[in-house]
Amino acid sequence: MKDSLCYSVNCQNMEGRTLIVLVLATLCIQWSGQETVDADPVESTTVPIMQTTTPNIQTAMPTVQKENIIANAINNFGYKLLVKMMNEKKNSNIIVSPTGVAGLLAMTLLGSVGTTHNEIAETLGFSQDILQNRKNHEQFGELLQALNSNVSSKTLYADAMFVDAHAPLRELYRSYLHDVYRGEVLSADFNQTEETKNSINEWVTNHTEGKIEQLIKHPLPISTKVVLLTALYFSGQWEKPFVPEYTLKMPFKRPTDEVMADLMLNFGTFRYIFSEKHDFHIIALPYNDSETTMYALKPRFPKKLSLLDLMQKIDYEQIDEVINEMTPRKCVVRFPKMDIISSTTLENALKAVGVKTMFIPGEANFALMINSNTVVNKTEEEIITKIRDGEVEPKGERNVLDDLPNPGIYVDSVLHDVKLTINEFGTEAVAATSGILARSAEQFYANSPFYIFIRNERTKLVTFSAVIFDPTN
Repeated sequence: MKDSLCYSVNCQNMEGRTLIVLVLATLCIQWSGQETVDADPVESTTVPIMQTTTPNIQTAMPTVQKENIIANAINNFGYKLLVKMMNEKKNSNIIVSPTGVAGLLAMTLLGSVGTTHNEIAETLGFSQDILQNRKNHEQFGELLQALNSNVSSKTLYADAMFVDAHAPLRELYRSYLHDVYRGEVLSADFNQTEETKNSINEWVTNHTEGKIEQLIKHPLPISTKVVLLTALYFSGQWEKPFVPEYTLKMPFKRPTDEVMADLMLNFGTFRYIFSEKHDFHIIALPYNDSETTMYALKPRFPKKLSLLDLMQKIDYEQIDEVINEMTPRKCVVRFPKMDIISSTTLENALKAVGVKTMFIPGEANFALMINSNTVVNKTEEEIITKIRDGEVEPKGERNVLDDLPNPGIYVDSVLHDVKLTINEFGTEAVAATSGILARSAEQFYANSPFYIFIRNERTKLVTFSAVIFDPTN
């Protein structure tokens, strides 16, 4: 696996009629081979308009308010990660799943101690206190399970762990992973490289509706001890479909030139706002499940403020505040039709946001995941159990955990695969069309670089985000 940040993003026109998001994050942990270590304004448009009611988005949370804090922390992490990736690969399409990557890191956090634990916890917005994190893990686990739905749209989240048959996984880690994150723990013999690669890819295929078949393209090193996986699948239909007859080849302004792209058309009443304070405008495009929304955001005057400059001067919390101020407005929307495939490694981006030690052999410490003692230490296991159950005083837990022997494993690579299709969906809008859209309508033309994210309104988790600099690349 390459220890570098790589991008391979392709956008192609697609003749489907649904929106599909597939995300897969993979983290490979290897043995270090060392001894155990102690520790722009546009022209007006007049088009037919559907007479529709104001979108009714259900935002009631089935969970406690504290879980909103967890969701906000995860969303903040995802936004920072995306901006770091934008700086690493300027003016390139980038897509990422904040929830998928955070789920992976949370599984890793669960088994870490010392500096490794503190860095991951701080990056996720969790507490560095083990006891407090027990509550954070449980709340995040509940949010992830609440994502799973299969009504008018389909959202599926799953995670798993492939462990070398000879690696002594702590039973407490195994049980807590299952109880909190519903994670499967599967045995693997990494000496059988081809067989293990096929097993991992089979799990991936089964949990992405068969859309991602070859996540692991080459056999993993035999020094691999653990592979952590998260998969996120979303398929949804617009509440207000775009009108296929009005999809046109139109100029899309890239940072240095223009390209002709298929821009779809929608019109009607959407939640929208132009934030003069932050110099961007944002529109909400809801799906027909009443609980999922795509938000599209771009500089109001892109010739004066680039997308990167905008995103570096704001944060997710400010975007969320603006979302709360959005109101229903008559809008004309132009949005590119896209089919995006992304294969990315996240090591450098994660290091840039503060997760560093887990990648360093000899310094990474996953003592709560792997037990390097050949003899069972009942006192040690009892204390760890009490810590997990919240029965140990905080002042005493740090010494106990710091004294656990370092099993000498580290994170080698973090793989992140995403597939996204965006298109019109439906022809019913044409038959139901009547009236004329007033020239005073707001115009959101995604005809220059823009930022989008999909948010589950029940959990408030951002499941998917992207910056698009060229929808035809």
